[in-house]
Amino acid sequence: MRTLLASALVLLACGVTGGCADRASPPSGAGAPPSIPAGPDPVILRVARTGGVLTAARYPALDSIVWRSAARVPALSQILAFGSEDGYLAALDTSGAPVRVDLRLGSVATMRGDTLRAVSSEDGGAIYALTSSGELTRYTPSGGDWRFRPPVPADALSAQRDGSLVVVGAQGERVLVWRVRPPNQAVSDSLSFKVGGEVPLLRMSLAQTIGAVGDRIFFGADEQVLAVRSRDLTKALDVDVGDPVQAIAATPSGDRLFVARADDETLRIVDRFEEGVSGKIRLPGPVRALRMDPLGRVLLARGGGDSVYVVSLASDAMIGVVQSAWRGDLPLVLPDAAVAYTRGNDVVFAHPTTLADMRVVAGGAGQFWHTVRWNGFRPRAAGLDQPVQFRQSAPRDSSDFSADSGDARAVTPPGSTSTDAGAGSDTMPTAFTVSFAAVLDEAQAKAVAARIRVDGKAPRITATERSGRTLYRVVLGPYATRAEAERVGRASGQSYWVFEGAP
Repeated sequence: MRTLLASALVLLACGVTGGCADRASPPSGAGAPPSIPAGPDPVILRVARTGGVLTAARYPALDSIVWRSAARVPALSQILAFGSEDGYLAALDTSGAPVRVDLRLGSVATMRGDTLRAVSSEDGGAIYALTSSGELTRYTPSGGDWRFRPPVPADALSAQRDGSLVVVGAQGERVLVWRVRPPNQAVSDSLSFKVGGEVPLLRMSLAQTIGAVGDRIFFGADEQVLAVRSRDLTKALDVDVGDPVQAIAATPSGDRLFVARADDETLRIVDRFEEGVSGKIRLPGPVRALRMDPLGRVLLARGGGDSVYVVSLASDAMIGVVQSAWRGDLPLVLPDAAVAYTRGNDVVFAHPTTLADMRVVAGGAGQFWHTVRWNGFRPRAAGLDQPVQFRQSAPRDSSDFSADSGDARAVTPPGSTSTDAGAGSDTMPTAFTVSFAAVLDEAQAKAVAARIRVDGKAPRITATERSGRTLYRVVLGPYATRAEAERVGRASGQSYWVFEGAP
């Protein structure tokens, strides 16, 4: 399933610059400090594994929280997708229910009522699911608005950017692929592959291996690796790998698929241009699952027990082995290619080429981790509505800003330092305003303002013209000091940021 914003951004960057080849270049020198590729802000999202307030920090400054959710997030099991345009994060909780977090407003919605067998989302907003009764359904921010019973039992789903849904199922000796376009109640396109194997095993294989990258949807069907082009639903790949497919992971470009076979210690590399197996990677043991780095530098393979094999895609060779639990979130490849994995109650960041410890986050295994690259957590400068820079140095007392405390602080805008406002600057700011939202819809602004009251005061809404459109801000203040503004922001229990000046 597609997750994170990172996949979409990487594909765009690769198309423009050509700098994201499958065979990524390793850091210069075996022990060279890893670097973060240029692009949107690298952000780490964390929440307690039992549920709680979701926090965001700009990597690698994990102690400096730049955002937190206004509502509690349930215990999560996996992330489905992130959409950068609307700021929606789609996930599943530990009961299997879809969860949508609005990273702009900090709101959280959980869709319960159906028992689900498969779930997919492309943009974090629309979440598609296959219910235990065999129906397809869609959950949007406005609610569940579509249900459809396919002509053949479905096993796997792939949500598409154009709002359609590609569905895969098995019948007899054939794998069937069809497209539906909600809210229509009909199949618009279809395709079938003739394959071997028993239907129950085929259906299980389809559900476990489906994935999508670019305009291709891939999946395993018994001993075959199949792919279709989503734009016209035509066959893109049909490769027999000789044994049942256990797992598949695609590079961000989709040019190569890494295929694990059942009870096999060797990964097959399927090249879409050669339309066959182009290489092999020998590992210490059979692989049960695969996880691709969103930037295509490292591949993680789940071995026996708690063994995780770390594979370099620059050399198509194993770097080494780490011992870690395999969860829905961890191990995880971080923005600088470091590998985050569990060690007891802690989370360790391992160097991407040597696997040496770079950092240990005490108690980190008690949190659910996810990474995105997004500029949406940046506050906006007063009057100009332009991005300002993140804090570049650590806060005075980073324990006050820890993810566990749930205490979010606004990022310091230009014109002040990263600690006390005005300290070390030539001029002292005279006022600070707390902003809770900047939206284009007045009703939405009123809804945000209605749930906030601090010291007996409710926010006011200010309107500003921007490029012929009206921007509505929900604000409190101004206040004489940044400390007072931040106190008000924290007391609100909502997402907020502080800017210098009056609204």
